[in-house]
Amino acid sequence: MNILIIGGGELGSSIAMQLINEGHDITLIEKSDEKAKKLNDDLDAYVLAGSGTDVNVLTKANLEKVELFLALTNDDNVNIISCDLVKRLSHYKAFTIAKVENSQSYFSNPLISHPDFGIDNLIATKQLSINKILDFIADPETVENINFHDNDIKIVGLQITEDFKGAGKTLKDIAAMNKIWKKIRIVAVSKNNNTIIPSGDDNVNAGDKIFLIGKTETLKELIELYFASTIKIKKIIIFGGNKIGKEVAKYEASKGKKVTIVEENPQICEQLSEELGNVLIINGSGSNQNVLNELDMKDSFVVCVTARDEQNIITAVLAKRFGAAKAICNITNIAVSSIINELQDIDSAFSTESLALSEILTYCRKGEIISIYPLPNLKAETMKVKITGPLDFLDKPLKDVSFPKGMIIGVIIRNKKMIIPHGNDDIRMDDFVISFILPSAKAEVKKMFSNLSDR
Repeated sequence: MNILIIGGGELGSSIAMQLINEGHDITLIEKSDEKAKKLNDDLDAYVLAGSGTDVNVLTKANLEKVELFLALTNDDNVNIISCDLVKRLSHYKAFTIAKVENSQSYFSNPLISHPDFGIDNLIATKQLSINKILDFIADPETVENINFHDNDIKIVGLQITEDFKGAGKTLKDIAAMNKIWKKIRIVAVSKNNNTIIPSGDDNVNAGDKIFLIGKTETLKELIELYFASTIKIKKIIIFGGNKIGKEVAKYEASKGKKVTIVEENPQICEQLSEELGNVLIINGSGSNQNVLNELDMKDSFVVCVTARDEQNIITAVLAKRFGAAKAICNITNIAVSSIINELQDIDSAFSTESLALSEILTYCRKGEIISIYPLPNLKAETMKVKITGPLDFLDKPLKDVSFPKGMIIGVIIRNKKMIIPHGNDDIRMDDFVISFILPSAKAEVKKMFSNLSDR
């Protein structure tokens, strides 16, 4: 596929690198001459220095060949305008995707919509982060939370503690503890920051993280049985009064939760006080221990969403040490988020850019691959595929299929019913399959589904 990207920042360069590795032809436009030169040295791509809203630069990008256009700069205006230009200059051949952080500022009025500006798909990055935080608050026991199939199916990550009844046992022994374990599937185990696709003979110990897939209601029941915290969340404390913090506070307060926002900027505090009458607003910093003492962190769920990664990390660590039950933080740097998740004092760190990466990659894959969700914290990804063509392993018992090492079939969806697969189950035409894949298996998995990709 011929793909044009504008914006060579962390998101744009990460997307470009991944798509190049998958065999796509990439052209990248970057405004900074210095950054464009470095990208030209680092990437096997045609790199142009210039603005994505400069028609002269766009015409050098061979728009007649472009099938997909990704507007990924950090300027919403540039992303929106460039989509309109590319649509017109490509004679409406290019499918356009725009990252727009403050989408509500542009498209909250029903008379104005993103297709009016030549945008086929809108990636509202701030809303992705808001939704992620709300999922964590709704399921505070989890360290990862991914929805599939209209939220009927989930992957959740859970920390193994010494109190877990299965600590030190093999997975087959855990499965024998209760029939509910046969209704879910453990797709990965993280041990000492290494991820494995487990077998029944692998054991889990305190400190490990396990990742399970199953029906949302079944996972909720399992969590209540085996992972329910003795600590009840009594309040939510948000550090950062930006759009993300404000929207999370507004939603949770509307549900009757006790919510506090801590913000350093006094002008923003005044605005928040006027807009959020049922939320306590405090002017202060999360790195100020006097502020933390005054807040009384006991039994609190702490959300760190300031604009500075280091501030979020320090605040989350201090909050846990001051008695917070849970502390999560939003990190802008994709690479840093995986390192932060190694810290015991932070329950979960996620990157807005990695959430956007997942959404964008879904539209870059060929064939019947419906969604890809990269898990940078595990250096792995989940993949949802619809089976629409002949494959060698169809209608065969899974126990007789040689799947690539580093891949596991998590769920089969057939006629809107979910199947947790076992050895005698098979994959059939028109099934949806959700798999968990380690990087080492990606090439073989791609080959396995190549008949679908070439359709």
